[in-house]
Amino acid sequence: MGLQPIIAVDDQMAGVKRALEERGYQVQDLSRGLDQAAAVVVSGLDTNVMGMQDIAVNAPVIDAAGRDIDEIVADVRRVVELRS
Repeated sequence: MGLQPIIAVDDQMAGVKRALEERGYQVQDLSRGLDQAAAVVVSGLDTNVMGMQDIAVNAPVIDAAGRDIDEIVADVRRVVELRS
């Protein structure tokens, strides 16, 4: 399998990061930037995670609020497959 896409994950979501890494995804904190991310996982869409009001992202944003890790990972997999 080739290099997996980068998934940017809210800095406070260690469980999601670990689950994605275990499945072979490259994971980085939101604070490292979003330029190369294939998908972005946030803990809540109304949360201002980076201190900026209007972040423009070319990648799909997945809202993880109230969802379990398996659901989030499945959404990431679907997004990555659609973009490839």
